[in-house]
Amino acid sequence: MSDQATRQASKVVAKRKQGVALMLTVLLLIAVSGLALSTMQKVASDGTVAGFQNQEQMAFYAAEAGVAAAREVVRGMGGTNEVPTYPADFPNPANPILLANPGDFEAGAQPVYFADPTFADPIGNVGKGAKCREGCGITTGKGASFFHTKWQINVVGRSPSGDQKRLEVVATRLLAGGSY
Repeated sequence: MSDQATRQASKVVAKRKQGVALMLTVLLLIAVSGLALSTMQKVASDGTVAGFQNQEQMAFYAAEAGVAAAREVVRGMGGTNEVPTYPADFPNPANPILLANPGDFEAGAQPVYFADPTFADPIGNVGKGAKCREGCGITTGKGASFFHTKWQINVVGRSPSGDQKRLEVVATRLLAGGSY
């Protein structure tokens, strides 16, 4: 084989090597781009899931704030036959209690709580009219008598996105004045 033929053969081999290197580089770029896209998609979906969990948690905390407020209402009830009125003593769905400033959330929506509308008495004395039978009366060593009443509290917390959490709690209240 002549020098010229050898040179031409080596040029062909060199071009083939360059073509293979280019092809491998393009395939590697496609693989890395695919990994980057799947990672970005995973991050975006994780952020969405975290946002949903945050909204649910916000609704739960709003309901907890409602339970705390309802306990304050119960502490203010004088007798066993008193129950709160809605919305005068405790908020109803038409008049919820706002837990934030309008500027703290997009479009002015805020976390709120209110009395659970699925109950006739969202804050009601449990066992009204029935005499407490066990462990209800307390008499001190000096003769003072007390009894406790049980109150069922049903509230709803709602997040700015509309997620709702319902809480039902039974609270007790000690009242002075002898037996039930």
